[in-house]
Amino acid sequence: MDCDLHVHTRASDGALTPEEVVKRAQEAGLEAGAGTDHDTTAGLEEALEAGRRLGVLVVPGIEISTEWQEEEVHLLGYWLDYRQSWLQERLAKRREGRLRRAQKIVQRLGELGLEISWQRVLDLAGRAAVGRPHIALALVEKGYATSLEEAFRRYLNRGAPGYVPRTPLSPAEAVAIVRRAGGAPVLAHPGLLKKREVLPELLQLDLAGIEVYYPGHDAATTAWLEKVAEERRLIGTGGSDFHGYPGEGYAELGTCRVVGEVVEALRAAARAGGGEGMMGDGPRPAAADGRASLRRG
Repeated sequence: MDCDLHVHTRASDGALTPEEVVKRAQEAGLEAGAGTDHDTTAGLEEALEAGRRLGVLVVPGIEISTEWQEEEVHLLGYWLDYRQSWLQERLAKRREGRLRRAQKIVQRLGELGLEISWQRVLDLAGRAAVGRPHIALALVEKGYATSLEEAFRRYLNRGAPGYVPRTPLSPAEAVAIVRRAGGAPVLAHPGLLKKREVLPELLQLDLAGIEVYYPGHDAATTAWLEKVAEERRLIGTGGSDFHGYPGEGYAELGTCRVVGEVVEALRAAARAGGGEGMMGDGPRPAAADGRASLRRG
């Protein structure tokens, strides 16, 4: 079984609908994929239905953005029971924070002479949780940047003139949210951390795994993270971080794949962690450890 465990849809900052993403996964030869939209599970019902129809296993997931020691840290959650009311209330507050942050960014850009319409940002987001990619799209439309990558680099990344910090949330809090929801928390793309000295501290959290295989990880980083996963007995996961914007530096769906044992190891880790809910059914697989980090391709 070939799996891509890091995928975004139009429910957050992706270009394609959840159904379109599942169809793309089927065409790419993927047998499983995880919906991991930012701070929302709004696309999961559509994705799960499409997966049942097309024969693609959809793992219910999420990606939560956090801050730690002036470092942006992302946390992935897998197999969580996203239908719980307390979780949806918590995520709604996160999205409200994203909205306020986006408004402040647009205001700050206007003060810098970069006039973009807040209404246009909302239109670009549609029903999705508003985020920086939608602002970047508006900047490209107005000719202030030639690509999303340039828009982020020049205006939206940390240290750029339009950057506004997000609503505070620590990695520990994000892990607790995923665990309470019955999910398996995984540290996303640790190779992108600017200050790798914070990694040992992050590994002290109640993690089920770390994302080893990622388009932004070079061979040396991947080998290092494989060793970390093995030594810490963590599940080594992987995914493309697919967003669906062609020619924008985003990886294609299925670029980084892992085998089915990783999906089952995550399910076992979620069940072992308890929490207030659990998604998925089927036999309980063996206990998870770093040996589940096998990949294809």
